[in-house]
Amino acid sequence: MRRTILERLAEGPCAVGELARELPISRPAVSQHLKVLKDAGLVSDRAVGTRRIYHLDPAGISVLRTQLDRFWAQALTAYKDAVEQPAGEVMTQTHAEPVQQQIVVNAGLERAFALFVERFDAIKPREHNILAVPIAETVFEPRVGGHIYDRGVDGTQSRWARVLAYEPPNRVVFSWDINGHWQIETDPDKTSEVEVRFIAESDDRTRVELEHRNLQRHGEGWEAVRDGVGHDAGWPLYLQRYIDVVEKEQS
Repeated sequence: MRRTILERLAEGPCAVGELARELPISRPAVSQHLKVLKDAGLVSDRAVGTRRIYHLDPAGISVLRTQLDRFWAQALTAYKDAVEQPAGEVMTQTHAEPVQQQIVVNAGLERAFALFVERFDAIKPREHNILAVPIAETVFEPRVGGHIYDRGVDGTQSRWARVLAYEPPNRVVFSWDINGHWQIETDPDKTSEVEVRFIAESDDRTRVELEHRNLQRHGEGWEAVRDGVGHDAGWPLYLQRYIDVVEKEQS
């Protein structure tokens, strides 16, 4: 989706509302993508009356182009070496390093697990939205074969995860059915998976370990998935909101 936004801005400056009308995501989601692109130095904005107009940042795009040129030069060299390797040598498959996060919450093991599942609606940011309308709620179905899905204000649903393992109070595993273009992936073989483990450190403290793995299964564009979930606005934001839920529960 960010690539699509960049392609649109390459045609000329545009306001958030104009972008939202042209894209299959909500205005808050567009704003979130623009913030990431602005933080990366690829997009700039300026105030025009009561609106903010976004446009490509020439300096940032130039840096990106230099990096891409370097990347493709290295990739072509690696390809040439692979093609010319002696017969009998085995090429290894590209494997993406998992995205890993770890926190400690002030809650016992069973309560920490329950709050993660039962309050997932409060943990997932509303702006993380691939529906065409705002999200009314996020539902976590607590069973193997269940789904995690967003329900829009108009009743439409976006089923973006399948529960693969459900073992309270120790672990839950779910798929990540969103591809590098931030659209639902319908082929299970092209989805990654997220495991969340809960380990008791004491009667009232629990270590929570999150691992998002097998990202290369997404195929072309898997790097965008990795960068998105590993960004500060990805799993780190989810876990911070989870900490806030636990702290609010204790107050």
